[in-house]
Amino acid sequence: MNPEALKIILVDENMGRSAILRRALQDKGHEVICRLENSENLASSYEITHADVVIINADIPDEAVFANLRDVNKTKPKPIVMFTESSGDKMAGAAIKSGVNAYIVDGLEENRVQPIIDVAIARFREFQALKDELDATRSQLAERKAVEKAKGLLMKHKKINEDEAYQSLRKMAMDKNKRIADIADSIISAFELLE
Repeated sequence: MNPEALKIILVDENMGRSAILRRALQDKGHEVICRLENSENLASSYEITHADVVIINADIPDEAVFANLRDVNKTKPKPIVMFTESSGDKMAGAAIKSGVNAYIVDGLEENRVQPIIDVAIARFREFQALKDELDATRSQLAERKAVEKAKGLLMKHKKINEDEAYQSLRKMAMDKNKRIADIADSIISAFELLE
């Protein structure tokens, strides 16, 4: 039924409830690789590296839970599903800001678990793709700024025009077998040392 067996970390202080969820996940072909009573050591756990999904069962999640999830999101981002008894705009907002991809209130029914996981994974992948695109755009912008600054420094100190400054950067990059942006950074650093 499920073409992709997932490795899941289950965080739930309620042993009976987590046993039911574990059985439902195993019935779908997934493996619960770890069960934690709380999220305190989630980010530093050995299993987080190997997990595909994190499922949190928290009756009333507190700020500590959200802080722990933010740590996971910063260090080892994973799709996160949270089942809770607590609703409210602030709670849902805190969950989303901490990296939760699916926030389900009063919804731990075995037959709904798989579609919820599927949605969480899809949302996580979409978010990661957007984040990667944003990071790449920021990096390109920073490189362009460095090249422009290096050209400006060369123009000022060598008394050359913009095209000549760019050609100079390009030649240095080709001679040293480096990227123009790396050469630009080196030039900026060198001029900063001289000032």
